[in-house]
Amino acid sequence: MESEKKMLFEQLKNIEEMKVYLMLQINKLGGNDAAIKRTSVYPMAKVKPLLINGYPVFQFSYEGALPAYKEDDRDYLALIRHYYYRATFDAYDFSKIDIKFDQSVIITAHYFNNMQISDLDNRNRKLIQDAIRQTGLIGDDSWSRVWNVDVGFLDPKENHVQVYVVSQDNFANFMSYLQDEHRNLVTAVEEFRKETIIDEYKTEENKKTKLVETESEEKGGIPAAVFWG
Repeated sequence: MESEKKMLFEQLKNIEEMKVYLMLQINKLGGNDAAIKRTSVYPMAKVKPLLINGYPVFQFSYEGALPAYKEDDRDYLALIRHYYYRATFDAYDFSKIDIKFDQSVIITAHYFNNMQISDLDNRNRKLIQDAIRQTGLIGDDSWSRVWNVDVGFLDPKENHVQVYVVSQDNFANFMSYLQDEHRNLVTAVEEFRKETIIDEYKTEENKKTKLVETESEEKGGIPAAVFWG
């Protein structure tokens, strides 16, 4: 049993290494449209700034379930850390955001495609929190300033993870909203990414033709500017 488990983890690590190599090749061919700059990972996160009942919320969407946590394999953890950092940081132009959550809650919504018993206590979520901290949305992530909450939902189509950052003052209101509207939020972030890609394409075309220089400010998603700085 232990030898089989070790073999499976080695195979998983090899897969992560192969993903990094393949992504480098995809970048060379221009095939990673979800990234705002050249990156080494795939798939990218989908990122959307939200305005819920008058207060700001930031949504991060990741494909698949969080990978298994293996504390004693530093190489594997380094690969996973690299993936979530790049998938998060390279998916959105965070330099356009001028807000920071001083006291925040990071809500991790796990979506599972079946009702089999799954453990929400996946410590790899800390890697996502570290990546979000690097964006500048949150500062010091000590226990008193950043709370963590895990919730689970059923999605028969696929496994995925939705992460929301909200202020502690608005946490209770948002949790009530999330319970009722979580499916609509998943759909909205998908549509937002498609719109952003279209906006980025138009921006690049405007740069090439030099028709309107200020159009370059739309790169990264102009809808965010309405309430995110």
